[in-house]
Amino acid sequence: MAKNKGTISQVWDRLFFGYSRLPKESAPLRVKRRSGILASLEEGIYSQAWITLTSGKFLTDLALHFGAAAIHLGLINAIPFLAAPAQLLGAHLVTVFGSRKKVLIPSAFITRQLWWIVLVLVFLPLSGMTKIWLFCFLFIIMHISGQVSGNAWLSWLGDLLPDNLRGRVISARNGILIFVAMGADFVVSQVREALGESHRHVYFIICLSIAAFAGLKSIFAFQNQWEPPFSPRPVPRMRSIFRQMFALIPVRRLMASLMVWNIAVGVAMAFWAPHMMVYLKMSFTTIFLYSSVVMICNFFMTRLIWGRVIDRAGTVSVVTFCASLISFIPIIWLFISPGNITLIWFEAVINGLSWSGFNVAIFNLPYFILPKENRSYFFAFLSGASGLALGVGAVLGGVIAQALSNMHLELSGMIYNNYHAVFLLSAVLRAACILLLRKVPDSRGRGMVFMLKTVGDGLVRLRSNPRLLLFSRLINNQKKREAVFNSSRTSARK
Repeated sequence: MAKNKGTISQVWDRLFFGYSRLPKESAPLRVKRRSGILASLEEGIYSQAWITLTSGKFLTDLALHFGAAAIHLGLINAIPFLAAPAQLLGAHLVTVFGSRKKVLIPSAFITRQLWWIVLVLVFLPLSGMTKIWLFCFLFIIMHISGQVSGNAWLSWLGDLLPDNLRGRVISARNGILIFVAMGADFVVSQVREALGESHRHVYFIICLSIAAFAGLKSIFAFQNQWEPPFSPRPVPRMRSIFRQMFALIPVRRLMASLMVWNIAVGVAMAFWAPHMMVYLKMSFTTIFLYSSVVMICNFFMTRLIWGRVIDRAGTVSVVTFCASLISFIPIIWLFISPGNITLIWFEAVINGLSWSGFNVAIFNLPYFILPKENRSYFFAFLSGASGLALGVGAVLGGVIAQALSNMHLELSGMIYNNYHAVFLLSAVLRAACILLLRKVPDSRGRGMVFMLKTVGDGLVRLRSNPRLLLFSRLINNQKKREAVFNSSRTSARK
């Protein structure tokens, strides 16, 4: 009986507090590093579920339920990025406390558990405008706290993953999280469709409860993740860091290109989901299918192509190639109508293939450009500047969409509204950014031609051996063992 109770207690402990456990202090470094990477994967799974259910169409649905107009949608999408300067506070707190974990866990807890209050807000007998502004206030608190934890996480991850493996580890992690996002999206979308408008409050209880609980589980996973030794330097003078950001040409070019690019992306950022829901009249299930195509293409390229390409060919060539494709995406939306959404599936493929490479490359690039000394502060300045730019773009897009809310232009059988206007503006601005992105230096870069050749090699490898889709690591390890075995046999003959 006691044994059964012990087993039940152990299972409950694993299910609620997480499967990862901190390694012993005496454990070898490789064991600690492997444990930290596995814990980061478990944390990522819960975090991805939380992110999926509190963003995108689910966030838009909640905002529309509160009565949000175009200006509110722009503001809500801008808040996470306008809060980006709080990363400087995160870097400062990490230096003061001497630990990323001590800063990350409480700030992430605030970010991910305030959604319980949002759930209560849904049922309060208040007017729609009161609710939407209260929600914006809570959203601001969440994301200021989230930016504090984000800076600690970037610093933590930078020490946890070796430079020569970071691209592949991040791409493999992102590939797994794509399926987590798809699973969470599918289940809750089906709940939304089954309950319908008449039971919308029940849907909000299910959606927000799952999101908040997944956020809590991610906090437990952070507690169980090994933190590499960290010796914080004295707090630098902010003026000195600021001067270095502009004195170092690679850093200056990276920051300028990211700021302009983020303004271009931010202009249309808030309106993809409402365009599908309101103008194209797509159901949650159809939106899920669209998102699934994007995510599958994203997984395919992230898992098998981009990590290897970035590690071999550098990052800037991947960034500029993918940015060129991304600039074309808003143009496709100008030809999609409520009666004919066929082109949206083509757009989904381009979207997944291009954004997967861009996101992995742009995440990896600062690690090779920013100075290692006081890196967390450089990250904070870079993230703050690019985040502000994205927020400014989102607010600008909201103002433009609100000003053009009565737009109704019929041309060649298509009806164009205010959403189409911001899509076109975003496409023009994105295309103008490509020259800036190309000027970012990359000491590891081997040119666009080599990058495309590496992509082609990856596709040929997959075609000749489809098992790579699921077992690439096992096959590579087997090949390494065979190579070692053959080498030993050759040495023995000699």
